[in-house]
Amino acid sequence: MFRPGHLDIRSEALGTFPAYRFDLDYALRQDDDGPYVHFDLVGEVSGQPFQDRFRLHRDVAYNFLHRTCRCLRRHGLAPGALEPLAHHRDYVRVFDDLRAQLHAAPGTPVDLERFLREREE
Repeated sequence: MFRPGHLDIRSEALGTFPAYRFDLDYALRQDDDGPYVHFDLVGEVSGQPFQDRFRLHRDVAYNFLHRTCRCLRRHGLAPGALEPLAHHRDYVRVFDDLRAQLHAAPGTPVDLERFLREREE
């Protein structure tokens, strides 16, 4: 379920993939380096609770799904269980909401060094 600033995903166990649920809250913030998006990720994988936080600068905030999936894998969700997230209808809604909040347009430059650095964090 999506609402601006929030994404809620739930999945029952399927075959070898465990049940999981997570809430992803995000908000635009500002620091000396400019605007960034702060993300709070809270949920459960196989009944085990977890909490994670991360931030992505304005130009790489659209890579939130990659970072979210890394966090979920760190907390026990197998990579194969995550692929459907990229096709989830609410993914596009989050992406569009971020674009609106950041006043971004196609062709907005991306700092490649920052993109690669934040991709590894």
